[in-house]
Amino acid sequence: MKFFDFIKKFFWFTLKETYSFFLKLTLLIILIFIIGFSTVAILDSKLNGEKVKKNNDYVLFNVSDVVEDKVIGSDFLSDKKDISYMDILQSLDAIKNDNSIKGVILSLDNINLSSSKIEELTKKFLEIKQNNKKIYAFGAYITNANYKLASIADEIVAVPSASASVNLTGYNYSDIYMKGLLDKLGVDMEVVRIGNYKSYGENYISNQMSPELKSELTRIFENRYQKFVTDISKNRNIDKNALNDDIVSGVDTNLSIFDARDKKLVDKLEHFSDFTKRLNIKEDNVSDIYDYYEKKVKDTKVGNGSNGTIAVIYAEGSILYDASGVTQGVITPDNITQKLEKAMKTKNLMGIVLRVNSGGGSALASEVIYQELSKINVPVYVSMSDMAASGGYYISMSGKKVFADNATITGSIGVVSMVPKLYNTQNKLGISSNSISKGKYSDIDNSFTPLSEESKQKLVQSMQQTYAEFKSRVTNNRKIDENVLENYAQGRIWLGDEAKNIHLVDGIASLDEVIKTMAKDLGIDKRDYAVENIYLEEDFMTKLQMLTSKVSEKFKLSTELKEKIPGAKTALEAYDVALANKNKPLYYLPYKLELY
Repeated sequence: MKFFDFIKKFFWFTLKETYSFFLKLTLLIILIFIIGFSTVAILDSKLNGEKVKKNNDYVLFNVSDVVEDKVIGSDFLSDKKDISYMDILQSLDAIKNDNSIKGVILSLDNINLSSSKIEELTKKFLEIKQNNKKIYAFGAYITNANYKLASIADEIVAVPSASASVNLTGYNYSDIYMKGLLDKLGVDMEVVRIGNYKSYGENYISNQMSPELKSELTRIFENRYQKFVTDISKNRNIDKNALNDDIVSGVDTNLSIFDARDKKLVDKLEHFSDFTKRLNIKEDNVSDIYDYYEKKVKDTKVGNGSNGTIAVIYAEGSILYDASGVTQGVITPDNITQKLEKAMKTKNLMGIVLRVNSGGGSALASEVIYQELSKINVPVYVSMSDMAASGGYYISMSGKKVFADNATITGSIGVVSMVPKLYNTQNKLGISSNSISKGKYSDIDNSFTPLSEESKQKLVQSMQQTYAEFKSRVTNNRKIDENVLENYAQGRIWLGDEAKNIHLVDGIASLDEVIKTMAKDLGIDKRDYAVENIYLEEDFMTKLQMLTSKVSEKFKLSTELKEKIPGAKTALEAYDVALANKNKPLYYLPYKLELY
């Protein structure tokens, strides 16, 4: 027996020592990796520091998919540059006042930005032009998405090749409707909506677009199309009616670059090497906007805090009550509270600009965030970005003044709740669900029990109270009579310029224009006031958790579908929000509209 006890102890001792060895080895590898990563970062920083001595004559503007909010340190183990939209704006301000810069080159083939950001950036580039700096636009594939920005350039240069083209079209929108798929799977999505135009969820209960949504989207797209044609004709000095006729008739669709030159849609045809040679651009006198930010802007402070400070808080992404550890791309009561606490510690804080870019989400989270913002003892102004709709509009009602871009999607004042039911799935699979319950409506959340009409009316009754709360926030902020508001509510969506006309917002202004407006109202516009961007930071453990999450995400089927099927990303993310808020009221507008 003693021999067997000895063998047992020896086995467990060996096992523990082996485990301990591999654990220590793993920690050592991680430590070596961190030290190596830090060393590379320090060396890279020093190399960048040495490059600062170099002056650039030109800056290449090649921004694509820039975020508004950012989490400091979230670029850990990423090749993406840690740069935000405000960083871009501040870089353009620096370029405007940089005497060494002769001009900016818009790299059209790289630019991928929303209509509202194009609208705001256009103002910045016009300011740069007014400072006697040239704006050039260069590209091979010119489309609606990049031509509006290109049209303000002093010169549009395209590649002289039959493969290059100008492709100006009208508008086209499509969305995925999944009722047929859900029927095959036996999934019944019960959608309860308050508001005739509250369209979220119709993708799951219908195979075609509702007349209400179709009329809303047609109005939105037609508004933006007319603005597109008007701006292009003005900027390029082209007859508006002729331009419209050519676009609608398809003449300007996949137009040869040579014909585009003859029609004055582009100015010159040159290969990039010839273009740079003509401007005497060399490798040592040009940098892209990201490098310019790193060298000239990143470590500089905007203004003097002793003259007063305006803090900018970013609310970007879906609004969730509990984000389950996700720190970026979502809005939660927790992260907004953390940002507010950080802002309130800012030296000589005089006001806060809330930058909203959200289609909403959880109704409860929206109300909690609204309350937290309303408690702040300094004025809050709201700057709406691409979208501030539904829950995004709700939290905007905390602002003393509210501004939007012309292209902002806003409104969507309505409520929706979705309850997925799987009772037909069990029939298809040959399984059955058995349950025990007590109390009326206790089975509402049971996915294997049909939603009765009586239970549905119970949900409607609760949601009508939520809808009334939403409208009360709007009537209180916008000073609109409740009966008048009802005409603009019911889930209807509005562009920024439309919202201004019906008093859902105070005016049209870009982010930096809102900051300047606040400074003027505070009486500090004549001083060198400071602007403080409020970003959260990730600690090391959160970085490791996010890394693990990203690795596991790569192996999910949904990830592959999002990458390979057009429209699947939006549809699946909207479905995830629905599941996370089953039987809970939502202020949500998931549509991402590509406006021009």
